[in-house]
Order: sequence, then structure tokens, then C-alpha cells
Amino acid sequence: MAMTMGLLLRRFLLCCIVPAMLVAGAAGGPALAHRGHHKKPAAASTVVPSTQLSPAIVARGGPSAMHSQMGEMEADEDRSNMSTLDRLLDWLGRLHPIIVHFPLAFFPAALFTAIAGRMRPAFAAPVQFLVIAGGILAPIAAVLGWLDAIKADPDPLLAVHRWLGTVIGAGGLGLALWAWRRPEANRRPTMITALAVVTAAIIVQGWFGGAMVHGTDHLSW
Repeated sequence: MAMTMGLLLRRFLLCCIVPAMLVAGAAGGPALAHRGHHKKPAAASTVVPSTQLSPAIVARGGPSAMHSQMGEMEADEDRSNMSTLDRLLDWLGRLHPIIVHFPLAFFPAALFTAIAGRMRPAFAAPVQFLVIAGGILAPIAAVLGWLDAIKADPDPLLAVHRWLGTVIGAGGLGLALWAWRRPEANRRPTMITALAVVTAAIIVQGWFGGAMVHGTDHLSW
């Protein structure tokens, strides 16, 4: 019976949650504003009167949010003189806002499943898969994040976001190796604590990512 429930839960995760995350990643329009915030425009930006901006943006006065609002009005970066390698790295960096959604979902799901697995052993079966999947994708997302901001202006928010993402990627990979070699530890308090720390770091990381796009007051009441 336990094996049957574990198999059903795996199928549910693969058939429902993963496609949902794919849709969320593809629809992550606000996250794509990362690109507009980081890159230096090759040509001069079009000066737009403040009356054409969103009243909420003007009232808030956040430079990052205003930059995001004006991103589409800026001149496109001249890519004609880029080498093939530069084009490839630039293109890979643009995948960061998509790939980053996967570890954002896998690690909190692993934490919830590990906690539930202490009460229902059948629920513990997917923990190993979730931790390993998140641990593989987290460092990939971190590397793509570095590529995405390779030409970025110096920014304290970006510095914290960049290095915290690097720590999460490295920590996630370590958890994946642990879950792979010690599957019996998936429901133990040590694994749950580690997943809770990674999840908390992901929440903080998300705030910094949102602050770069929408301004530091984007979560003000």
C-alpha cells in the first residue's frame, strides 16, 4: 500500500506540479525585467517625460522601478558586433529568469514533503527526487544569473542577489549529494532544518530580485 501511495504521489508531482512550474516560468514576465535593469544600453536612451510613466511609479520615485517601466523605451543593445561566444553567453543569461523558478519550487516542496513524511512515511518517497532536482538546477540558475548580469552596473542590491544566489546554488548541490548518498536521512530533523534554511534564503533572495525590478518598497503595505 505504501509503495502504491508513493507511486501515485510521484505521478502527481510529475504530471501536475512540474507542468505548473513550466507555465509559471514561461509566464514570468516581471522577472524578465531583470535584463532591462542590468544591461547598459549601447545607444542613448530615449528621454521620456515623467507624465508618460505610471502614476504609481512617479509617486513612489523608485529608480529601479522607473527603469523597469522605461525598459521598453530604451534603445535596443547593438548585437551586430558581438562575437558568437558573446551572443551565446548573452542568450544563456536570458534563461536565468526561467530556470530560477525550478529551485524556487523544488526546495520548499521538498521541505513540506519531508515534514509530512514524518507523519506519513509514504509521503517521504518524493523528498529525494525533489532535493536532487532542486540541487541540480540551483547551481545552473546561479551560473545563468552571473551571465545575465555580466555587463551590469555596480549595484549593492545586485551584489547581494548575486552572491546569495551563489551560496544557495552551492548549498543546494550539497543537499542533492547528501540526499543521493543518504536517502534514509530524508525525513530526519537535520535534513528538514537544512531545507528550512535553504527555503528561508530563497525567500530573502526573492525579495532582492523583486527590489531590483520594482524598487525596495515593492512589498510595502
